[in-house]
Amino acid sequence: MASTLKINNLDSASGTTITVPTGKKLVVTDAGGMQVPHMVGQMVQSGTIADHNNSAEATWANTNYTLAITPTATSSKVLVHFHIPYRLSGSGTNMRGSMRLNRAISGGATTLVWNTDSNVEQFQVRNATNEHDAIMSMTFLDSPSTTNAVTYTMQSYRHNDSGMSFIYTYGASRGGNVLLQEILQ
Repeated sequence: MASTLKINNLDSASGTTITVPTGKKLVVTDAGGMQVPHMVGQMVQSGTIADHNNSAEATWANTNYTLAITPTATSSKVLVHFHIPYRLSGSGTNMRGSMRLNRAISGGATTLVWNTDSNVEQFQVRNATNEHDAIMSMTFLDSPSTTNAVTYTMQSYRHNDSGMSFIYTYGASRGGNVLLQEILQ
């Protein structure tokens, strides 16, 4: 016969350890029922991401890499992972571009949180005549300090090099992905 034990505080009779005997399990049936500092509280992953072409010269443009998460506590951190296949294309010998990450809380003001000095030469190819493909991967730990929805959006930048035509971000079908993890504190 099973019984229910209701308590407000659990402490060990001696020492600092509470042991669950071998062969027994402590089962938490509610995902929010147990919180351990630095554990992942939730994960959100992007689904379909469409390709995006930024052909505007010397302009930051939103890519289709955007995803939101709603933290359960203001003390939570968000571990942000982006994996973006991209192409620099043009007819010039220099091709340069970049990406940066913005955060918006519940549709409010946008805050630049990664590549904060807006470096426009993260990707640089010299003596190239047509295109360069690569993958941009980044991991960033953010502290949004909110329990409202937090949206992360990656932007791309096409440097104003002579002959540079566009920076193209490929979508999920080419291996692109966004993963957000709430890290409980």
